[in-house]
Amino acid sequence: MKETTFMTKMKKIPPVAYMLIILVVVFSILSPNYLTFSNLRNILIQVTPLMIVAFGQTCIVLTQGTDLSLGAQVSFATVFAVWLATKGLPIQAGILLAMVATTVIGMVNGIVVACGNVPPFIATYGMQNIVNSISLMLTAGASIYFASDFYRVIAEVNIIGLPIMIWIAVLTFILVWLVLNKTKFGICIHGIGGNREALELAGINVKLVHIRTYAFAGLVAGIAGAVALCRVESGQPTVGSGWEFQAVAATLLGGSSLREGKGNVTGTIFGVLLIQVIKNGLNVVGVASIMQNAIIGSIVLAAIIIDALVRALADK
Repeated sequence: MKETTFMTKMKKIPPVAYMLIILVVVFSILSPNYLTFSNLRNILIQVTPLMIVAFGQTCIVLTQGTDLSLGAQVSFATVFAVWLATKGLPIQAGILLAMVATTVIGMVNGIVVACGNVPPFIATYGMQNIVNSISLMLTAGASIYFASDFYRVIAEVNIIGLPIMIWIAVLTFILVWLVLNKTKFGICIHGIGGNREALELAGINVKLVHIRTYAFAGLVAGIAGAVALCRVESGQPTVGSGWEFQAVAATLLGGSSLREGKGNVTGTIFGVLLIQVIKNGLNVVGVASIMQNAIIGSIVLAAIIIDALVRALADK
């Protein structure tokens, strides 16, 4: 019985976790400077905004969708908060209003997808272009600045050796985990991807759940934008460019499925860390930058294929 219980627990661990361990060992052998507290801390700092975005993307993937506007929402949040600050608003208020704005953007995505029956890929791709254009218009195509000590409080002040921004990621993870696993709303999110017809027969307003899910992902993107702003200390219209695709990759690496509504936000952490560990490790061991994207893409693709094969074998 104990062995069975142990094996059951082991099967719940996504294959990407084992690949993550293997890569850490490999990079540690290749470079003595890799497995140090300062480097591991640096990895966590670099990956924090993307990890928060991936938490929101996980919610969307569980509904059998993808939100291609999340990276643009992150960029917009940094720009909008600083733009409001330059108009006389305290930067903290600007950040809160930026989070409200990304929540509204997410809600609009949800309305278009749920009520307009537009495929999520198309709807959110359109929103991505709209939001990117607004960010560029607000900044005239360049970064905008507003001096504030608040940035350093979030990005540099440590609690138990880690910056506040990392603890914000931890709290966001807890929030998303609780929503997905301990609320009726979370059950419905899983239900949309797993058995939408059953939800409708149970009298659940599936369209409303869809709208709330995209709005929630927008809120999470706003949190990521606030963290990104405190890291770069400026409003940058392209800071989140491409993050939506990395977030999707991390979510799939973490074991979530676009077809079945299965997955969890815990696995997403491993997926995000794998991507960042590869990037950091290649830099530490001195791999040329022109080769890094090809190597990262190959490893991520291999990890997704291995994960799919392992799950296919487990279902037999």
